[in-house]
Amino acid sequence: MKIKNIRKVFEALTPTNDQKEKIFQNLLTSSQIEYRSQRKTSPIKLRRYTIIAAVLMVGLTTTAFAAVYTGLDEALIQFLKPSNKNQVVHMSNGVYTINKTIKNKQGSVAIKQVIGDSNLTYILMDFTAPKGTILNAARYRFHALINSNQSSYSTGYEVLDDGNPYDNKISLVMNIMTDNSLAGQTVDITFRDLEAADPFPGIFDTVVSGSWETSLKLDFKEYSTLHQINQAISLYGYKAILKTISVSPISITLKIESDSLKEINKFAFKLEEIGPNIYLDDLPITINFKDGTSETTRIFTGMSASHYVSNQLITLKTFDNVINDKEIESFVFFGKKIPINTVPR
Repeated sequence: MKIKNIRKVFEALTPTNDQKEKIFQNLLTSSQIEYRSQRKTSPIKLRRYTIIAAVLMVGLTTTAFAAVYTGLDEALIQFLKPSNKNQVVHMSNGVYTINKTIKNKQGSVAIKQVIGDSNLTYILMDFTAPKGTILNAARYRFHALINSNQSSYSTGYEVLDDGNPYDNKISLVMNIMTDNSLAGQTVDITFRDLEAADPFPGIFDTVVSGSWETSLKLDFKEYSTLHQINQAISLYGYKAILKTISVSPISITLKIESDSLKEINKFAFKLEEIGPNIYLDDLPITINFKDGTSETTRIFTGMSASHYVSNQLITLKTFDNVINDKEIESFVFFGKKIPINTVPR
């Protein structure tokens, strides 16, 4: 939505219920929210982190309906791709706005919003380089040092299209994957040296040297529902116990215990490449929905880690489009079907 259109909304008289619905539909259209097609046992498109982004600053002067849409940045709507009004409302209720900027002579990092679940955190940010610097590469990243009481296994950055590829500013979504939730924690983060690269397999090179340090209170509301499973399964012929499944609209995380992790990992971490930087998921899970559709995580993007001391394997898969986690009927993992109505929450 363009700024001039946003101003028109602000200047409008208090809308009727019919007008509110029309405004909402226009928001969905302008944000390019796509309807999720009905598919049988088709793979979930795991997030590859390329989106169109802008800033949504729409204010309606009445009711909680208005508050929902002033809370969620349009860049995150574009990034998460909710398929309907209820999903937008649900995600908006959990987002936390930070609006903190760290500046030095090398540029500034503006932390805007954070959203996440039990194992995945997304941080929306802008970086502005000194005047005269053009930031128009396909990929960007920082070297990030994160100090928290959780183990951070993986971080990454996704470039957002801010509509002006030839200026000195870029918008990014940083992802942090951890063994437990970062919700409510204060973390110390240091961003060092902005690096740029061409599309994969381009090599990263430093384009802006510098260091930006800050402390962030990650007061987002995590979306996950934890399902206690505790059922015996067979992973590649070895005995294991599926302990928990934690699922949210943006990701799913499984925690597994086995005395045979080293043997299982020979199969679970093969990372068979089927395309440029595209790998098969060696620990796929199928999600069955109440409407009869089902989807399987066939392509791996996310994190998998083994803890040999505790004999625990954690595997996280991110979703390209947010899912309706409240409409899940069952899971299927290595031949074991787990109905939701039999699983305590």
